Amino acid sequence: MKNLLVSFSGGETSGFMAHWLKKHYKEIGFENICFVFANTGQENEQTLLFTEQCDKAFNLGVVWVEAKVNQEKGKGVRHRIVDFNSASRNGRPFEDMIRKFGIPNQAAPFCTRDLKLYPIESYAKEYFKGDKYATAIGIRIDEIDRISPSMKQRSLIYPLITDVVMSKQKINFWWSQQTFRLELKGYQGNCKTCWKKSELKLYQLAKEDVSQFEFMDRMEKTYGKIGAGFERNKVSESRVFFRGNRSTQDIIRESKDWNGFVRDDSIDVNDQLRMFDSESCEIYSNCGDK
Repeated sequence: MKNLLVSFSGGETSGFMAHWLKKHYKEIGFENICFVFANTGQENEQTLLFTEQCDKAFNLGVVWVEAKVNQEKGKGVRHRIVDFNSASRNGRPFEDMIRKFGIPNQAAPFCTRDLKLYPIESYAKEYFKGDKYATAIGIRIDEIDRISPSMKQRSLIYPLITDVVMSKQKINFWWSQQTFRLELKGYQGNCKTCWKKSELKLYQLAKEDVSQFEFMDRMEKTYGKIGAGFERNKVSESRVFFRGNRSTQDIIRESKDWNGFVRDDSIDVNDQLRMFDSESCEIYSNCGDK
């Protein structure tokens, strides 16, 4: 297989992987490479800026895509191409998906699929003109449990496990030596208030800036009874985002009684391997769905 698509999530791990693959993709057996970033409209602004910085610094030619959701029943998700300036900051792709399919959560974890995987696959089909391609996923050695069991069937590769073994601490150290890095704390992540985050991270975020939860609160109140099961009144309760059937308002209320603190693991450069609580929504990864 000669074609390689690099899934650029907007985080430092995928940033390092993109930089490494730009230099070495031919050495590991590929002839063509492209880098794709899927914007959900709910990424932190720092993520968008970091993606743009990596693109320019490493000469990647990152293609920015967003989900193009056809509201007609039976029509699939395609892609639209945007860039740093035109990318949605108000959650439009996310809301378009919710308007059609309802609120995603642990029981219905389709957001990564519809907002990232499908738009990327739609673009790749067009870019590679239907030819086969492999997909590089930015998962580190300390996240090895997130490798897809269908990696061979889906032609997935994990360079940071098989080619240049990297841990969270090694990634942190490498970026600490660069002229720029992602200006987010480790628990903030790329997607502002992702339901896959641990409850402690969500409490920390609510304590720091409760306005970050406004989008999810509005989605629950506006589209809570849209989706599978509601058409025939099989479900009486509105669907909500968070684990334990908790709403955005539940998380905000709980955060007010929480007096803990979440460590910023983005500054940890002590290379002692340990498994991290990770919710970075890489396509094809076993991430937060269990």
